[in-house]
Amino acid sequence: MKKNSLGIIGGGQLGMFLCQAAKKENLRTIVFSTTENFSAKNFCDSYFISDFNDNTKIDKFIDSADFFTIETENIPKNFLKKIEKKKKLFPNSNIIEISQNRLKEKKFLNSIENIKTVNFKSLKNFDDLLKSFYLFNHKAILKTCEMGYDGKGQFRLSRENIGQFKNLNLQNYILEELVNFKKEISVIVCRSQKDIVTYPPVENIHKDSILRETIFPADISQNVKKNAISIAKRIANELDLEGILAIEMFLMKDNTVLVNELAPRPHNSGHWTMDFCKISQFDNLVYSIFYGNTRKPNPFKECRMVNVIGKDYSKKNNYQKKYNFYDYFKDEIKELRKMAHYTFTD
Repeated sequence: MKKNSLGIIGGGQLGMFLCQAAKKENLRTIVFSTTENFSAKNFCDSYFISDFNDNTKIDKFIDSADFFTIETENIPKNFLKKIEKKKKLFPNSNIIEISQNRLKEKKFLNSIENIKTVNFKSLKNFDDLLKSFYLFNHKAILKTCEMGYDGKGQFRLSRENIGQFKNLNLQNYILEELVNFKKEISVIVCRSQKDIVTYPPVENIHKDSILRETIFPADISQNVKKNAISIAKRIANELDLEGILAIEMFLMKDNTVLVNELAPRPHNSGHWTMDFCKISQFDNLVYSIFYGNTRKPNPFKECRMVNVIGKDYSKKNNYQKKYNFYDYFKDEIKELRKMAHYTFTD
């Protein structure tokens, strides 16, 4: 019997775009959301609204689809393992677990030959923090190992504010050296059992740790481009990836590349692929899951993607007239919340 249904854990904008990509292939989509109002609600074929402790609903969700994928990595491990007892998850739970935890992620990345991250230290107590802060010349960022995204759970340390963290339980934190990089870039890689493709490196502009703009192509040398793509492929192969993975990187002043973070799902910096590639990141994830192969992206135009954050959403009518505008249909405008994005070509 043909497998034709996809279970998506998470109903945000990534889930919404994934539902649209699946629909193009006449595939059914079933979303598991922990919130009542979610972006993918009017785009999926059916959905379950539940927390991660309702075993009856979880079992029904698992029975409802042939294959499963995620749109956020912040999912309890036992939920992922439960799916894998019966069905196939793309990417698998081991990859998701590595990317869920900054310490695991950093250790994994540094275990691969010729791949490096920023210097970091795991912490047990405030004394560890002080020693590591001194070691990094008083230039460091304190980060939670888990559940941090878009700048949440991150603190830039200084001599003036370090005392504020004296009573914090630091066992689930790491300290990263603050580096003076030239650019932030990212590469998206999609891999199946048969083949692997990469999207070309893009340049990312962040403000307050939130992605504001992505530029394709990244203004980098051919050598840097080749190196970034090689790093992405090596990570995907080392993980034995089936599915999609975004790799965020720092381009240093000497043109070396450090890996910052992994995201085992479609990525905000890949939204430009929906309008300016023959095959988008969402299309390729669907192909890798259901057909066991990937397709060349074939980008065809230089472009930019801009996130619409918080109150900027009030200008949406203006954006709609000028650009390729994508509404995320969020139920509430919050100050640093991604509400929509738009793409355009210069």
